[in-house]
Amino acid sequence: MHSNYSLFYTLDGDLPVRFREARVFGTTVWTASGAVETWGEETRTQYASEAEAHAAYLAHCRAALADGHTLARQSVIDPAVFDFALLQTLVAHAARLAFGAVRRAHPLQHIDAFALVSDDSAMTIGPMANSREALAASEYGEEMLWNPAEWAFDEGGAYFDSAYRLLLQAHRDLPFEVAFATFRSGVFDACIEALAQLDAEGCFGTGVQRDESVLLFEVSDSEPVEGAMARLNPPAVVARFEAWMASWAE
Repeated sequence: MHSNYSLFYTLDGDLPVRFREARVFGTTVWTASGAVETWGEETRTQYASEAEAHAAYLAHCRAALADGHTLARQSVIDPAVFDFALLQTLVAHAARLAFGAVRRAHPLQHIDAFALVSDDSAMTIGPMANSREALAASEYGEEMLWNPAEWAFDEGGAYFDSAYRLLLQAHRDLPFEVAFATFRSGVFDACIEALAQLDAEGCFGTGVQRDESVLLFEVSDSEPVEGAMARLNPPAVVARFEAWMASWAE
């Protein structure tokens, strides 16, 4: 059963602050609203007919606009298909903005490490960043460089809210028929491809500067995604990581 879906935001500059969602499937209208980076509060209303439900859905959309929200996304959702291409686009856009936000927030720091971090259930995506200065000041030394959870900066998380809303359809009590293993691996691959896309654009530097910068995708409390390090980094960074790993075996 296909669903009509709309996502709205209030913004502070270009940063999402609050969201509203509306979705209609069959005779059910589902809505959610709240602060970004949260599930928010949900409602679910049954109507006597699909026509009544669709009319109520449209009324929710008009009310969101009337209340000062801006339409961010409108689509038809097939519960048997997940739009990994859209996810990659959303993540790439959010990561570009988040990396810029970190650099603006810390102009005296040399930002030379950036990561996207998800979780084992593929429900969240968030940015982390670090600097040459933060690494030098850390008591953990080189170990800090390969552990984004220990990094110093996390500005820009709200930019990923649209991607988060897309992921939540797999975790809420909503029509969703994609196998979890397919969903999980596809989400992680989309995140890696989004970072690789930005890297190819020179977002994280070029030449010597890029050889001194680390780009990571990590799944918290889980095994590393096979091949991600090599997909995201030049040989100089991969060699540095391998040297660090070898030091632990000595």
